[in-house]
Amino acid sequence: MKRAMMLGACALLLSACGEIDQSKTAGNTYRNDVPASQGAKNAHVVSGWQPGNQGSWENQIRARGQLQNEYQKVN
Repeated sequence: MKRAMMLGACALLLSACGEIDQSKTAGNTYRNDVPASQGAKNAHVVSGWQPGNQGSWENQIRARGQLQNEYQKVN
């Protein structure tokens, strides 16, 4: 009885060590892997940014980063 419980506990612990395959080939069709600069083409994007334009995307990211710059806020 004790041996059966130990084997059951070991089996339970070892089954938790398994990893689920998360690669693209695993049939994950819900993921749409497009570059972030492609963005959403709807009314909720910030004005001045054109979806699909890499340079415009980088400028927007840089501007948002400067809004979080504490040195600029204080000085």
